[in-house]
Amino acid sequence: MKTSKIIFFVLVGTIAGIILAAIIDLRINGRKDSDISSDFKVNRHPLRFFRTLTITNSMNVTLVKTDSSFIEVTSLKDSIQPQVNFSTSGDTLRISDFEKEAHHNVSIRIHTGDSLRNILLENADFTIEHFNFGILSIDLDQSSVWFHQDEIEKSHINMLHISAKNHSMVNTDRFDIDSIEFTLHHSEAFLEFTSKKLVGSLSDSSRIEARRLQARQPGEIWLKKDASSNVNINDY
Repeated sequence: MKTSKIIFFVLVGTIAGIILAAIIDLRINGRKDSDISSDFKVNRHPLRFFRTLTITNSMNVTLVKTDSSFIEVTSLKDSIQPQVNFSTSGDTLRISDFEKEAHHNVSIRIHTGDSLRNILLENADFTIEHFNFGILSIDLDQSSVWFHQDEIEKSHINMLHISAKNHSMVNTDRFDIDSIEFTLHHSEAFLEFTSKKLVGSLSDSSRIEARRLQARQPGEIWLKKDASSNVNINDY
């Protein structure tokens, strides 16, 4: 077969593939939110007052601030009701063993008010959305946390304390935080923020990548690292 014919058939095949992908994307992403929502069911469980949240061996867990406290579990409508292991003891809420293998189509949203002060994560993936708070402490062990900025309801935290170890990761999405203090041990932080104060230490091959708004540069930056760690802060 001539080279020109080979190129022609390859080109036709490529164009056909692109058209097919566009049709599939239109079928999926072109659906209305109401149609997508109809595929899922939501179950709510009321919660007692709690100051500390502990999450172990879990993923697809999100925290949002509301006027009342409850857990919202979203799953496919035709699926078996998922088992969510949660309990309260004293002022602590515990969630455990909500893992990807058994719950890849299930998510948990924790709704809480102003009482929360501490979050402890162990082998967990966690998201914080539109959350306004005074003081918040987060400890991560082989875990990740993402501060997701809601486009409608902006988030603000007065003081954030983060301690991360054992391959943990912290990500922020243009969060407004007055003061950030962190300790990283063999972990990473990717920060996009406005803040008046940034203080922290890095050790054991840790890394921090930070982007800050020039209009509100921190009045104080104090970072300490060992020889194996890296710091990179840019203004934008």
